[in-house]
Amino acid sequence: MNKTGINRKKVAKAVLFAAIFLILFYFAQRLLQAKWTGNSSSTTLWAEYVSLEKNTVDVFFVGTSHVYSGFDPMYIYENSGITSYTMSGGDLRFDLIYTILLEALKTQSPQVIFLDMSSVQYSEQAKEPKIHLMLDQLPASLAKLNFVLNSGNEKLTLLNGMIPFFRYHSRWEDLSAKDFQYMTGDMERTVTRGHFVSYKKTATGYRFYEEPEEELSEVTDYHRIPLQKIASLCEENGIDLILFKVPSPSWYLEESEASQQLADELGLPYWELFYEVDEIGLDTETDFRDANEHLNQYGAEKLSDYLMEYLDREYDLEDHRGSNERWDSDLPEYQQLADERLETQMLIDAGLLEENEEEASAEE
Repeated sequence: MNKTGINRKKVAKAVLFAAIFLILFYFAQRLLQAKWTGNSSSTTLWAEYVSLEKNTVDVFFVGTSHVYSGFDPMYIYENSGITSYTMSGGDLRFDLIYTILLEALKTQSPQVIFLDMSSVQYSEQAKEPKIHLMLDQLPASLAKLNFVLNSGNEKLTLLNGMIPFFRYHSRWEDLSAKDFQYMTGDMERTVTRGHFVSYKKTATGYRFYEEPEEELSEVTDYHRIPLQKIASLCEENGIDLILFKVPSPSWYLEESEASQQLADELGLPYWELFYEVDEIGLDTETDFRDANEHLNQYGAEKLSDYLMEYLDREYDLEDHRGSNERWDSDLPEYQQLADERLETQMLIDAGLLEENEEEASAEE
């Protein structure tokens, strides 16, 4: 065999070895990376989203945990035929929201996006573990790389941000059945469209907090620049962008004014739904689920009704009921899930069942 033949054989072996290594590395990463599964959790939220038929979602609700608590897309579909999705997560900042939207708009073309302004209260990046909840679900891309390099969080590195294996390589002892189900694609499919279903009731007060307990951050480029990018992205895609605030008692007048300022600078509408509480019909005794003042299912249905009326009045959105097989088939499953959660909460309230972790929270 001549020298050229030997070199080709060596190259072929090297390529084969590299291919086998990359395949094994890919499966090891899928197995080891942390999973957040169940009712509205980020891993199943994203898996459900990318499983939907392309260009079948007409409305996005985007933002923090107040969004996935406050809007119920399947309830909206049942009562109007409008298809929507709550693309949200705990403590999301505007820059990660922008990165998520860049990826989400590759498969869906919503006519309108409602962006909750709760993130205006944050003057710095979220803690590194919180970032991974949504970041790990996004495929590698220049947008994801740009976020990792410019997040401002020192613990979020190029390696652990872009390659989850380096963040979770020590999870061997924590592996469970759901890790293997995720790796093989057999993870249980959710039908909540990102919504967190909870019938827990926690009475709370409701007013603007005019005097904050600590000094609030001013509007800076940390808020302004990613919001400008989100606004430009929506404009480029012909999407109406509406800034708003989900009603929650822990919201300062100063933060509301900052949100209005940003909206004015961008030439966008801003809805301060505190002023619409009576019209929405929210009850502080029955419509919130926790001390963080997230809406429960009762409140979510009221807020969803309010938005449905607006969408029906201002947009000519198609009624997809009867014409979208996936949404029609998911609806009975969702209704069964909601019924089961209501029954479970009734048992908890009666002292016949202990509240488990998933019932209590949703990645807050």
